[in-house]
Formats: sequence, C-alpha cells, structure tokens
Amino acid sequence: MRKTVLMLAIILIVSVVGAAVEITAWITYGGLMGQILQELIEEDFTPSTGIKVNYQPYMVDSAFFQKALLALATGDAPDVMTLGAAQVIDLAIRGAILDLSEFPDFDEAIADIYPGVMTALTFKDHVFGVPFEMGWTQAFYRTDIFSDLGISVPNTWDEFKAIIPKIQAQGKDPWLSTIGNTADGHVRAFVPFIYQRGADLFTEDGLKSNLDSPEALEAFKLFTSFYTDYKLPMELPEVQAFMSGDSPYMVTLNWIYAQIIRTQPQLQGKWTIAQAPGTVGKDGKLDRTVPISAFAFAIPKSNKDEKVQAAWEFLKWIASDRVQKEFQKRIYESPEEWYLVFGTRGTANSEIFPELERAVIDAALSESRGFTPVVGGYQTYRYLSFAFSRVVMQNADPEAALLEAAKESNLELSRKQKEFERFVSKL
Repeated sequence: MRKTVLMLAIILIVSVVGAAVEITAWITYGGLMGQILQELIEEDFTPSTGIKVNYQPYMVDSAFFQKALLALATGDAPDVMTLGAAQVIDLAIRGAILDLSEFPDFDEAIADIYPGVMTALTFKDHVFGVPFEMGWTQAFYRTDIFSDLGISVPNTWDEFKAIIPKIQAQGKDPWLSTIGNTADGHVRAFVPFIYQRGADLFTEDGLKSNLDSPEALEAFKLFTSFYTDYKLPMELPEVQAFMSGDSPYMVTLNWIYAQIIRTQPQLQGKWTIAQAPGTVGKDGKLDRTVPISAFAFAIPKSNKDEKVQAAWEFLKWIASDRVQKEFQKRIYESPEEWYLVFGTRGTANSEIFPELERAVIDAALSESRGFTPVVGGYQTYRYLSFAFSRVVMQNADPEAALLEAAKESNLELSRKQKEFERFVSKL
C-alpha cells in the first residue's frame, strides 16, 4: 500500500513539474499570422504537453541577428528561435545552436519533410534546425498568350531559348528573376544551372569554391547568355508585368503566386504554374533541381535540461505534418488568404491548391536543394555576383570573370576557415 501511495506521489510530482515548464520562443510571425500560430499553440501544443510558450514575435533581419548574438553571449537567449537557414548555420558554427540530430527521435520528427531543404540546415553531418515556411523557384506563365503565340511551356533551357524570340517579337520579354538585381538574387538565379549539372558552388569538402570547375563554367556561360545574347531584363515589376502580359513567362520565387490570385482576379483561367526548365544530363535524364530556402526553428544551447527537452517537444510539434497543415489551413482561411507551403509534403499537396498545381509544387520541391552551408560561403556568393555584373554590364568574358571569382573567393574562404577553426574543430 505504501509503495502504491509513493508511486502515485512521484507521478503527481512529475506531472506538476511538467505542467510548470514554460519556454520562451522568438518567432518571426507577428500580426494575424502570429495570432493564428499563438492560438494553435494554446489550443493544441500546451494542452497535449503541459508546456507553456512565451511567444515573442520579431522581424528576421540583420539587426535581429546581432540581438541574437548578444543574447546568446550573455545567456539571455530564448529556448526556441526562428531564423533564416543561413543564420542558423552562422550561429551553429559559433557553437551556439544545438545539434538536433542527437535527439533519439530526430529521424522520426523530420520524416514528412522534403529532404532537399535539410541540406541548408546541415553542417558536417550535424543538423541544426527544422524547416518551416519555404521559398523555391518555379515558373509562371500566361496560358492565354502562349495559346495565341502557338508555343508550349519549356521543359529545358534549350526550349526556353527557343521561345524567347517568339515572345520578344511581340514586344514582350520572358523573365528570369535576379530578385531585385542583388547579389543574393544573382546567385539564386544561377544555381539551378550548376545544380542541374550535378555540381555545387563549393567543392565536396566545403573548403574551396567550385566556380572553376567545367560544370560551373558551362553553367555560367549559359546563364549569362540570357542577359547578353537575349537581352532579358535585369529588373521587372513582376506582378504588373505578368498582369499586363508584358512578361508572359517568368522563372521566379513562388511568393508571387498569392499576389497574382489576390490582386489580379481578372486573370483567373488565363495563367498557371510549371516547374522551372531543366537540363538534360549525359544519362539522358532531365534534371530540374532548383534552390530552396526556409525559415527554420532552432534551439539555442542551454544548461537548462528541462527547457531543452521542452523546446525539442515544441520543434517536433511544429515540424509535424499535422500541425503544419493546420497552420496552413488557418492562414489560408483568414482574411489575408495566405498561400504558403511549409516543410512537409502534406502542405505542398494541400487542397488550397488546384490539383494540377499541387502536382507541380510537389515535383518542384521533390527536386529542390538548399544552399550548401560553408564557412564564409557568402564570400563566394559576392564574387559570383561581381562576375555576373562584369559580364552583363561590362561585356567581360564569362570564363575569365568566373575564374577570377573562383580565385578571389578561395582566398576569402581560406581566411574565414582560419578565423572559425576554433569553433568548427569542436563540432
């Protein structure tokens, strides 16, 4: 009898302690979306786990990253935070973020997530975040204008080249987005060409630039030719140009999908989406790999074991297909009618998208790949952007410009590796 009473007392104590755990979460959603996520946490997560969440919304920007560094340095970091994938790795390299793959149920937790997006959150076989909202490259095209011109949506870059003169003959232009004509935009527009050749911006060991490889040189020549030989625009008001028909075919980020639907109802039935063009490999197979990015949830390092476990319970919950689909459904049904896709296959195959578009999104994400994290990798991005600008704006030779970018970025990569060696050696 006494043993039974003691056991009940222990169970009661454990349950009370569990219910008393509260974690602080810095989360990038404010406004209506933040309100919806908070409600979901309070209705689903807290009742099922007993863990309360102190929800603190913020904007992910350069100022926040400095705030996060300061909080981590002073021991004032939250228990959970959302960051861009590159920021997760920046903090992980500094030894400030937990390796989630060490949790015994990690593989189960990410079972429904598209594997390509995990690349951007993995460094030296350690995984430092779980993805949430995602962005990827896809094509948008005006079916009415394509029908009038008697052209088909291109499946390869060669087919894309073939339709450019037919579109331009009508005083229109296709659009291959450089996202604001920025360095990040130049890199993001370029990487499909190198990914589709089975190569990367960096060598396999992550120590050097791969821009001097035959695959990179071939990809860069083709990429820049669209702006030098075909004179595609460098900047474009995407939604307006798509609406007017001035740009009836666009390869750009998925974000404008919702903008077109919400702001251009007169285009209903006159447009749709497709996968971005691909490259036929030596094996005869069509490779349509595109870059993907994501906000991600991460757990700052802490010596508070119960908070760490509670934070992991939250990450497992937020990474689940069930929760991501419910959040997607609620924000779609809200007055703002968001069309967002999160990390899981269920959100890409959601009924908020028409059946044919659902298939396109799933295929694009299945053939997507995150940017490979490399110490100082942004330096390679910067020199790649310089090379692109030199070729397009100053008529520089593409091969010479890219080889120079490889040389300069290797010097910077070497410098950064030495700077962070004391951190990386501990991973």
